[in-house]
Amino acid sequence: MLETIKYIIIDALCMGLPYALLALGIFVSYRILDFSDLTCEGSFTLGGAVCVSGIILGINPWLTSILGGVSGFACGIFTGLLHTKLKIPALLSGIITMTALFSINLLVMGITKNSSSFAQAFDTVAYVGDNKTIFSLSIFKNRNMNAIFISAVIVFIMVAFIYWFFGTEFGMSIRATGMNQQMARSQGINTTIMIIIGLGVGNFLIGVSGALTAQYTMSAKSDMGTGALVIGLASIILGESIFGKRSFKNWIISVLLGSIIYYLIIGIAINLGLPTFLLKLLYAVLIIIILVIPFIKKLLKKREVKAC
Repeated sequence: MLETIKYIIIDALCMGLPYALLALGIFVSYRILDFSDLTCEGSFTLGGAVCVSGIILGINPWLTSILGGVSGFACGIFTGLLHTKLKIPALLSGIITMTALFSINLLVMGITKNSSSFAQAFDTVAYVGDNKTIFSLSIFKNRNMNAIFISAVIVFIMVAFIYWFFGTEFGMSIRATGMNQQMARSQGINTTIMIIIGLGVGNFLIGVSGALTAQYTMSAKSDMGTGALVIGLASIILGESIFGKRSFKNWIISVLLGSIIYYLIIGIAINLGLPTFLLKLLYAVLIIIILVIPFIKKLLKKREVKAC
């Protein structure tokens, strides 16, 4: 029993920590910018594809992890430009970028193939193989413990950066833009730039998340980003419901812990014998439960007030 609990916790941390950056990236666009961005499913996959393809080509895995984040940043910038410059609605801008990225991701994963035909260069999976990843560092004897430690350090650095960045004048301008664009413009803030950079920062985190996930699973797949938005939003809402959002720092930590708890629940369900083909159904049920929690809390508070 104790061994089972131990494995569930280890698995939750191995997947929850990389996905915590995904949740944080979605948090930036959905909560801070108030921008319904669907780019994440494409930028997450692109981050993993760029990272794995770079590793296969012999590039340092730490550098390819950064390149994965940079590729995500570029995706966010593109979505921002579609919305602000071409006046395409936010939701549609993300859908356009996500759709375009499906083909781009296939091409990126296929550049490692020795093919004379451009048409044959496309691939749906890119494997790391025997190449080293950032998790190949021998800090601990166990690979999972290495993954947890290294992921935790990277997440800590990213969280510290985000906390610092959104505390600067520029970061506060992005937050002001998300709260009220008209008021922000009246204060002399260039909301166009704020939206573009804000989406870039959010998708940078998502790209790094994709890079870490791909290195842990030792492969990048064309469908690895499917459901990324659902997982990210579920982590955000779950963290907010349990830990609250009393301050900006508390809010960020809540999002990170929400990601880990989300994967703890998934791990428990799998260990209880839930078939893998029912996982999507479990995701849907979890989302419903998580969304209902705030409503139940309000009802309980109203009853307490009436009882008094």
